[in-house]
Amino acid sequence: MSDKIVEIENILLKNYLNNMNFLKSYDNGLYTRVEKLSHNLDNNISKEKYSLEFIDDKLNIVDIQNQEKLYQQNPYYDAQYKVSKFHPNIQEAILLVTTNKIKKIRDPKYVVDSFDYVNTYNKLIETNRILENKKFKNIGKYIFIGTLLGIHIEELHKKIQSKNYIIMESSLEIFRLSLFCCDYKKISIKSNITFLVELNDMELRNVLKSFLKHDSQYNNIIKYSLSSNKNKKVLEKLSEILALENPLLYSFSDYLGAYCRGVKYIKNDYKILDFQKVHKSFQSKPILYIGPGPSLSKNIEFIKKAKSSFVLVVLASTLKLLSDNGIVPDVIISIDASKIISKQFDVPPKYYKNSVLIISSKMDKKIVKSLNKKNLYMVQDSIEFFEGFGVLTGNSSGEIGYRLCCHFKPKDLYLIGIDVALNQKTKSTHDKSYYINKKMKGDDYIFSDFGELDFDKDIIKVKGNFQEQVSTTRRYLQLIYNYNQVTRNINQEINLYNLSNGAFLEGIKPLKVKNININKLTKIKKNSLHKSILDSFNKNSEINFNKKEKNEMKKDKKLSKDLLSIVHNCKKMKAFYKSFDKISLNYPESFIVQILNLYFDLLNPYVNLFENNKKSIQQKVNMMQLEQIAKILEFYTCKI
Repeated sequence: MSDKIVEIENILLKNYLNNMNFLKSYDNGLYTRVEKLSHNLDNNISKEKYSLEFIDDKLNIVDIQNQEKLYQQNPYYDAQYKVSKFHPNIQEAILLVTTNKIKKIRDPKYVVDSFDYVNTYNKLIETNRILENKKFKNIGKYIFIGTLLGIHIEELHKKIQSKNYIIMESSLEIFRLSLFCCDYKKISIKSNITFLVELNDMELRNVLKSFLKHDSQYNNIIKYSLSSNKNKKVLEKLSEILALENPLLYSFSDYLGAYCRGVKYIKNDYKILDFQKVHKSFQSKPILYIGPGPSLSKNIEFIKKAKSSFVLVVLASTLKLLSDNGIVPDVIISIDASKIISKQFDVPPKYYKNSVLIISSKMDKKIVKSLNKKNLYMVQDSIEFFEGFGVLTGNSSGEIGYRLCCHFKPKDLYLIGIDVALNQKTKSTHDKSYYINKKMKGDDYIFSDFGELDFDKDIIKVKGNFQEQVSTTRRYLQLIYNYNQVTRNINQEINLYNLSNGAFLEGIKPLKVKNININKLTKIKKNSLHKSILDSFNKNSEINFNKKEKNEMKKDKKLSKDLLSIVHNCKKMKAFYKSFDKISLNYPESFIVQILNLYFDLLNPYVNLFENNKKSIQQKVNMMQLEQIAKILEFYTCKI
């Protein structure tokens, strides 16, 4: 071995040790994983998949199994090439903002509506051609997809100087090799680094949430670099997960509207249920949880035969099909806040007059008035009114209902019609009996390097419950993640079975209805069941606010008025930010403070696009922000 090679090896080893020392304090979890991998490789506990080798006096990574070199050229030339190809524009970027006019697909339409606010900025972007020939003076967030030896990471950093980096690598072993060549500590001196190394989808999503929360004003157009074209699949996965975190999916105006509706219901003596304490009525009985997926009609005969042996917990969207087949639900769940769901209850009242109704505290007032108040219980949906009563979060009635069923703690929980996938033949979204059912058009989605992901039109493939793969949409993909998260958080023994012919859900055993022997199930005395549920629900419900809660609301209303006064006296957003930051530190639990923070998370990425533009445009953006914030505060002050 030449002296030159020995010298290089010493430099590489020194760099590795320095990086490990850095990781120990910066990301101890990752450090521990790398340390364990090194120990396993050194002691032949794990077999080495990749090796760092000198080939023709050049460093390279070799895939040991097939002897493939991961670099096709000198890694230093590769890094120089990537640096030369970098341009501070919107190419090679993930688009996190919607730059065309967007239409709100579903109700409710609030007086203060985030979609209107976003469209105000989009109009300005389009009119002034902000994105045409856009050059970023500063790069707020940048993603390295794949590390290889990390030489290109260090070289690109010298040119980019981004405030925040994601360094993503799907192989812990390859990342470990990058520690020999890339000085991560040096990069971290002026930049925040988020490492995403060999994580599953749920872990990846949780870390990305934190990344997006920090410096959220840069969540608009995030540039990236691929270590090689083999990482395009990783880029697609990353784009999908980032799209699922779109703040428009549940925005500040949704929270604001939900809060104002909930307060009004509570003041009118509607019952708020502490769903965490009502499990005794369900514990010894199996629950059949019924949703409006495309496979529901195919299983309706099974439900008819089995209805007496299960507690039937159903989504209101299934009432039409169930009533047509003489099936009376025990518990009905309806969470959606839109007016259109009034059609869910267009069935003869006899089919649910004795059923227990669980609805969201944000439901439309006309629908609430049409329901039997005696059997009606509201749950805290996304907003906490009564401390300790639990808060349900989710993007649809489906997974929120599933979360409720898990809180009921049955021994056995069966899901049917919870497809979260399309009908594989017709591409329809729901059961044919459900009025919002529609047939999707177009072929399977093909990923492109740059462009917006469409939540409702893109057809993608996921693992199936009974099939290898099934077609679904991005909106359903969001729900699949949510179902999986609920299952992961179950802290008691529940036998979970998925009878639906749709997407596979983690932790829930696929089971076909033909394999259930109904004759072996015990009949349930439904009258006794309903009495038990009502007694338990009444015992664990609250109506109206107590003195302390009313005082807290008065304080928040006063704070809102103070903020409104500050807005009216400010000519520039910088002045408002200065005052708001102080108030945020003093009142972090204030509802209106949290609403404004959500407003900033959603809109500041749009505002950031106008940086370094004409002074007249920046002044217009400044006035738009002040007007929008004033409107939020006026609405809140008026409603509470």
